[in-house]
Amino acid sequence: MKLAGSRFFIFIMMVWCASAHAQNRKISVVARDQPLKTVLDQLQQLSGYKMIYSDEVVLDSMKASVQARRLPVSEILNRILVPNGLFYTSQPGNLIIIGSAAIREQRRNEQQDLRTMEGLVINAEQKPVPYASVTLINDGVMLSGTAGGDDGRFRMHYPFEPGKEYRVQVSSVGYRPVLVTIVFSDTLRLKPVLLEKDKSTMNNVTVAASRPLVERKADRYIVNVEGTPLADGNNALEVLQKAPGIWVDPNGGIRIQGNGPVTVMINDVVQRMAASDLAEYLRTIRSENIKKIEVIANPPAEYEASGTGGIVHIVLKKARDEGFTGQGTAVYKQQKGKPYLSAGISAQYKIKRLYLFGNGSLSKEEQVYYARTINTYQDNRSYDGITDRVNNNRQTSYQAGMAYDISDQQSLSFQAGTTVINLLRNFKTGITLNDGAGDVVTGASVTDWSRKPGLTTATLNYSYRMDTLGSVFKILADYVNGGKEENMQVASRYTDPLMDTLYRNSYPSNTGIYSGQADYLKYLTTRTKLQAGAKYVTARRDNTTTTEYFANNGWLINQDASNRFVYDENLLMGYTAMETSVKHTSVKLGLRAEETYMKGNNVTSEQQFTRRYLNLFPSVFLLQQLNDKPVPASLSFSYSRRIRRPQFSDLNPFRLRIGDYSVVVGNPDLLPEYSDNYKLGYNFWKGYMFNLQYQRTNNIIAEFAAPQDNGVIEYQTRNFKYRTSYGGSVYAPVKISKWWTANIYSGLFHTAYAIGDFQLAQTAFYLNSYQAFTLKKNFDINLSTVYSSPYISGNTRNASMFITDLSFGKKLLDNKLRLRLNLTDLFNTFREKSLTTYDGVRIDFYQKRPTRTVGVSVSYLLNAGKKIRDKKVEQSAEEEKSRI
Repeated sequence: MKLAGSRFFIFIMMVWCASAHAQNRKISVVARDQPLKTVLDQLQQLSGYKMIYSDEVVLDSMKASVQARRLPVSEILNRILVPNGLFYTSQPGNLIIIGSAAIREQRRNEQQDLRTMEGLVINAEQKPVPYASVTLINDGVMLSGTAGGDDGRFRMHYPFEPGKEYRVQVSSVGYRPVLVTIVFSDTLRLKPVLLEKDKSTMNNVTVAASRPLVERKADRYIVNVEGTPLADGNNALEVLQKAPGIWVDPNGGIRIQGNGPVTVMINDVVQRMAASDLAEYLRTIRSENIKKIEVIANPPAEYEASGTGGIVHIVLKKARDEGFTGQGTAVYKQQKGKPYLSAGISAQYKIKRLYLFGNGSLSKEEQVYYARTINTYQDNRSYDGITDRVNNNRQTSYQAGMAYDISDQQSLSFQAGTTVINLLRNFKTGITLNDGAGDVVTGASVTDWSRKPGLTTATLNYSYRMDTLGSVFKILADYVNGGKEENMQVASRYTDPLMDTLYRNSYPSNTGIYSGQADYLKYLTTRTKLQAGAKYVTARRDNTTTTEYFANNGWLINQDASNRFVYDENLLMGYTAMETSVKHTSVKLGLRAEETYMKGNNVTSEQQFTRRYLNLFPSVFLLQQLNDKPVPASLSFSYSRRIRRPQFSDLNPFRLRIGDYSVVVGNPDLLPEYSDNYKLGYNFWKGYMFNLQYQRTNNIIAEFAAPQDNGVIEYQTRNFKYRTSYGGSVYAPVKISKWWTANIYSGLFHTAYAIGDFQLAQTAFYLNSYQAFTLKKNFDINLSTVYSSPYISGNTRNASMFITDLSFGKKLLDNKLRLRLNLTDLFNTFREKSLTTYDGVRIDFYQKRPTRTVGVSVSYLLNAGKKIRDKKVEQSAEEEKSRI
């Protein structure tokens, strides 16, 4: 149980400290450099005591190591809390309250004169014992605590009373604790305290503390990646594919529990890219750099209203150590005879108030695809194309930044990064045309397609912490520039020479986004907080499309298929929210307002359009805890209204030929889609979750395939009337044995589209199973299975999908060296198959990617120094970036 706000805890400490007694219940536990919160959760489950602490006191960056057999809870708490500058008090009703020793000493310093006790901790070899826990006790009550330095020396400040008797307990992992009795005089320097090795501690461990794969919060659930096998040898998109409740389609589109397309955030920054570009970018992020993934189906008011499918927030790891820390990774995969290679490095340096960081990665791969498309028309004509596709991809990504603590309350951060992707693709298609009367024409088409998207970002962030409760004021400024070079050349030869074609397309684009925002969070009490903020975003997209055909021994521009389109958009946003809790009931209400002004200018045809609209987006969150167990059962309800604006490129009124029988058409008449989202959740037993949800979306934005009289298929993004989706999902973390756990997610959702004058509906079932086998000597095995029954999107029905991955991991050199063997799509069942029907035309599509692979990943961690706070450079250019 966690209560935000340290003032409440300081008050509790002052009232109860004099009468608190150490806990004597004995348990066994082991943790090696685990997050402190994880170890406290484990102690809570094993001992039956309820641990109460604030997130402002027990930080995510705090770690703990302990190895004990049948030791009192008091001893274990002293070992893990004191080195982190914390202490505890016990209360009636099996309550243990954890607070900051520094804040407590500060309060005492304001009221009493402090005196100093110094000492040295050594072992049997007369060498210093570093970072020993030192606790001051009087009549069974813990009065104060401190930790020794790396030289074994410690210093404790306390209002000692001269002539009074005290007891000093000294302990360290792997040593038997020592209790020393002292009588304080004006100053006191203890004789060296000798600790003897505890030979039984290392050999009699019964419980290992570990963070669960999925953690449930009031308005989201969290998939922990750091410290799990998911963190080794994958990229961010592959991690999302394995995460419970998240569905990634073959084209990289991401959805939560059957809803619409999501908004993806990385370290508080929304990635404003089209789905295909975002998928390529996520492949450049190494899983070793990911800390956790937050899945927010119904985002509250402080998040932008964009994204009718919710938010997936990827949180990257930050340095925790003083001095230098670093990590290097390398991955090799073999995929259908073609290699994949990637390497990455990250480094951080902390000195006093300055924190510097940087990371870089690069990868290259070759892939071979097979695809077939059959178009059948009303008059019995048909098109049959069989394609062999070869991909040759290169990706690089770099990021660097700094954070500086101006004071204990103020900090300033800056970061910048760039990502460059080079995608070369070659298509060779054999074509068979049947005119319906028995005449057949055959041909061959060769397409060379190159795409070079790039993204450059820069962020400046200032934050001011106003009190110890967590009240904060932030100002953020962002700059984003997304550029893309894209070229395509198509050459076709047929048995009928009059049908031969040779043409090429060029469509470069550049998008610039500037944004600024201010956020204010004020704790009125420890249980009530007020939030408010404002944000302004301006974006410009400049896109040129040029189509040329070869004639008379030269290239001629097709003026009807070429244009320059400039799009400007300005967003002004503001929000306010109030959150409070009374006993076991929590309520959060929010209201967000967003005004959009957009202007499109087809420079070539001198056609312009403008739109301006203001929308309100309310949100409601209710949470009722049903019991007082360590993992309490709860009932929750949430509602939020969301918007999804068109992608920048979809608004361009262009007509782009991408094959002899395929054309992509822009749509400047696209309107934003709006959704109302309802969710009812029940959390019970040992982390089990059951959810019911309903979503109604109007003006659905989806791709539509429409046949033309000449047999060409036009693909255009359009607004459909509405989509309704409802269903339920279950998440079960099953502990089968001490060494075998299974995380199982399943969902059943019904989706219906209204497209023109007809409706299309489908009920789909999703299953995601992630099983971990933890064996001896730091060896593990993991089995991941993902299944989706047939589902619909727009006027397309997609076939079922199934994939199974298996991996083996081994940690060496005190867990610094990590080796993993990855086997993906063991049964080679992952394929794409869809059927699109409209106005008597049928489009059958099949594609097989090289998904069955075998690969090896190597990661080495380099850590040195003392603990420091996590640093996070927040960014502000959010929703617009996903639409680049």
